[in-house]
Amino acid sequence: MRNFTKVILRTFAAALHRTTNQPRLTGGQVQEFNKAILCVRSLTDFHLMTQYPSHTDQTISYLKRYQQEFHETKDVFLRFRTGKKVKKAAAEAHKNLWKEQSQVSIADLMTLEKLKLRHADALQRQELVGEILREGAHYNFPKIHLISYYTEQIIKFGVLGQFSTDIAEAMQKGFKDAYRHSNMVNATCQIITTYTRDHTFAMKDLTISAWTQIRELEHQTPNAGIRLEEDQVYLRLQGKIDLGTVLSLGDLECVTRLDNLKLATRVHLTYEL
Repeated sequence: MRNFTKVILRTFAAALHRTTNQPRLTGGQVQEFNKAILCVRSLTDFHLMTQYPSHTDQTISYLKRYQQEFHETKDVFLRFRTGKKVKKAAAEAHKNLWKEQSQVSIADLMTLEKLKLRHADALQRQELVGEILREGAHYNFPKIHLISYYTEQIIKFGVLGQFSTDIAEAMQKGFKDAYRHSNMVNATCQIITTYTRDHTFAMKDLTISAWTQIRELEHQTPNAGIRLEEDQVYLRLQGKIDLGTVLSLGDLECVTRLDNLKLATRVHLTYEL
């Protein structure tokens, strides 16, 4: 998102630039495009300036001005903030008005008058749709509301970088990936299972990597080895345990509470033998 903010303004301005194979823009379109560019510029400047490592009274005034410009021009994108219900209602109103207009007889009109009437009807339908979309659209969502407190928080508590949520957001990646691999139905158990499995395999990979490094550095496993005279593998354990309860490596792992004892034994035997 930070990299996107650095290029969005120039990309957006280039997208609105008229090329030679396009009709000339009307005065209203030019005014609307300039307003849209000012809105994007104000928001991107505000976002980039909030990342400053330090602030002064002048930068705080810049932030307030950019925020004010954004709120003054954001209505140019209001039509894109509508939901499905509002769009459906606007399409239905457009259809009904078109039916009413088509019932008006224009047989007695001249060709020029017909063209003028059709143009006026199209403008009327367009204005109706625009009015419905504007009434049903809004910017009432948390992220737009929170930026109004940025300057106040900077003045009271310092720069915003110290409140970064990058670490917390990064920790959500595993759960999001697990959700994408689920069937999206009762996904909680699937997410837990997938995330636990991936985490377990990751820990196993780290363990194998650590043991591989130990083998490459020729570090002996503490308290373990082979008696040459008996050719037996032995393992000295700290403390006393009830040997009567130890029938396998799994039991030994439980009694001694040594994690990955089976894997450590396998790696050790492979190295020694």
